[in-house]
Amino acid sequence: MLDTITIQGGWPLRITVQGRRKLPMPLGVKAWSDRSGTVLDLVECSLPKLLHGHNGRVLENQAQLDAALGKLHGILSQIADVPGVEEWNPSRLDLVWNFDLPVRPLVHAHAALRVPGIQGGATLFPDGQGVSWRGAKSHFKVMLYDKAKKMRVPGSALRAEISLCGKQRARRFKGDWRNFDDLYRAYRAIMVSIAPITKPTAAANWQEAVGAEAVGTRQRILARLAHKPIETWRRYRRKIEAAAAKLPESFSWENVLPVNNPPPPVNVEPKRRRNSYGPAQVFHQPASPENYPSDATQAVQSAPATVCQGGLEQKGLGKL
Repeated sequence: MLDTITIQGGWPLRITVQGRRKLPMPLGVKAWSDRSGTVLDLVECSLPKLLHGHNGRVLENQAQLDAALGKLHGILSQIADVPGVEEWNPSRLDLVWNFDLPVRPLVHAHAALRVPGIQGGATLFPDGQGVSWRGAKSHFKVMLYDKAKKMRVPGSALRAEISLCGKQRARRFKGDWRNFDDLYRAYRAIMVSIAPITKPTAAANWQEAVGAEAVGTRQRILARLAHKPIETWRRYRRKIEAAAAKLPESFSWENVLPVNNPPPPVNVEPKRRRNSYGPAQVFHQPASPENYPSDATQAVQSAPATVCQGGLEQKGLGKL
């Protein structure tokens, strides 16, 4: 559920480094010193990547969340005087989940919708495999995209991602960011606020008839209707894109996301990588850690590696 976090540190470093320097860290962790080179100023961490070696998997429960945060605390404690995780106050929280849902139809159908709290409309990715909504200064973002395509592996998995930063983080998330259930409740509340997509019947009106046309034709017709009041134009577009999606049934995030627990996630595994010297392996080569004491050097050099086959895997279902 919890993916990337950003923490404004302000914690004294155990060694002195160059000011404004990006420090060598294990896979999934990024850290920077302040101008003086004596303070750990900023930390950014992809928790699934730190725990699993890649972010095609999500943190599925409280145990995995605790394990990832504990691992991050151990790494940071090697280089700085870091307080307990309970004293951290992240300025950014990314909440994600992977779904076994048809990506392209849902992406195109959602492109005509709006997310409450974000004034701007949706932006469709150039390849048609994703859509995003961005609030002011990108402090509130919602994205739907094909995680398998992004990782360049066979198959398809819809990832729904929410990013909360700064004031939006404080406004839209009131719970304990270390609690899996609180994270899921906030995630679900935002996703179910998106309007449902109704399954069109046999062309009951001209909008549904236009939805059966090619995307270029749909865009030209909508362009000719640009003189209409904006709410009317948006209603036309919503009906046209819902018809174009050709969903087998009506879609609602309220039906996809149970009240108490998230559905089983779809895990996307990276491709097996090959080198010319031996069997498939993945290596993480950190920056030179000559300025670190021996215990920190060991932490830097022990970055997790992963060796796995490309493809999708869902709990209880095996390979897809």
